Amino acid sequence: MDEAIHLLRAYWEDEHVNFEGIHYQVDEIAMEPKPTQRGRIPIWVGGTAERTLKRVGELADGWMAMTLRGDPPLEESMARVRRYAEAAGRNPESIGMQMSLSPDPLDKERRKKFYSDPQFLLERMLQLRELGFDQASIDCVPIFQEGYRTVDAMLDYLGEIYRKLKPGLDSKPD
Repeated sequence: MDEAIHLLRAYWEDEHVNFEGIHYQVDEIAMEPKPTQRGRIPIWVGGTAERTLKRVGELADGWMAMTLRGDPPLEESMARVRRYAEAAGRNPESIGMQMSLSPDPLDKERRKKFYSDPQFLLERMLQLRELGFDQASIDCVPIFQEGYRTVDAMLDYLGEIYRKLKPGLDSKPD
């Protein structure tokens, strides 16, 4: 995957690409049209394996973390990403952090109340903010499973969640 990231960025930035890697070899290849984002489409990488954390620190524009709990703990994974970034000469603060909020599939009681408990969701989002995450998303699969099957129904429900969370998210952290 590292090679693919390098090759994609070369395609996006260079007029003609020559690349000699283990998995990819190209000679005088051009890609058009170039991205409108000035040669760089953000590449976000998700996962918690050590090689993934290294890839995020060295190459990625952002990290999609998988869980607040885990082995290693989230804070340690974040520290590893930052160390890899520094070792690669990158500013760790330039790497975006994102996590999707979803109910714990093993906690059936919490799963039932996950989206109907705005205080719980707010606490999770504020916890992510405190840890340094700049983006969060809400897993919509459980909403779909609860019966909100149309796009309009799901958007209406997400709008309700948003209206309940917005005042708490607008408050500044201590």
